[in-house]
Amino acid sequence: MAKEDFSWKRIQTLIIGIAAALLVSMLAMDMCYTMVPKAGAAGVMERFSIQFTERYQFMIFSFTTFALCIVTIGYYKQRIIQMRLCILNSIMLLFYQLWILGEFFFRSFNGVAMRQEFTLGIASLFPIIAIILLLVAARFIGRDEIRFTVANAMAAKRKK
Repeated sequence: MAKEDFSWKRIQTLIIGIAAALLVSMLAMDMCYTMVPKAGAAGVMERFSIQFTERYQFMIFSFTTFALCIVTIGYYKQRIIQMRLCILNSIMLLFYQLWILGEFFFRSFNGVAMRQEFTLGIASLFPIIAIILLLVAARFIGRDEIRFTVANAMAAKRKK
């Protein structure tokens, strides 16, 4: 068995996996919600929500960033590429987070501003959490690459 086998023991792989799980879980959660009176029942409220899957552009973006996390995990032997993919995914997620907030604060739903009627769901904050996780993973990958480079340099110096 080779020493460079894929392993979940590396902290950066676990962190990227957690970020991927957050991003894919967005597809099953609500972007925002409100409580509306139930028709025909006095005093009874029901929950009305807008999910990420109801807006195809959000669904595509969530899946794309999730897929990029999975691809990033696959590049575990090429640390520089893995670190760059983490940073690229973080930049994409920053724009995604701004897009979600822009939709919530500046769009209207049935003629009423969404921010007045709806409450932002917790899943709407998952991209910012994933950004933090991916940047931490990129830092661990960078440390790992430096350690590997120093070890190779020292081994080459010993051979001389």
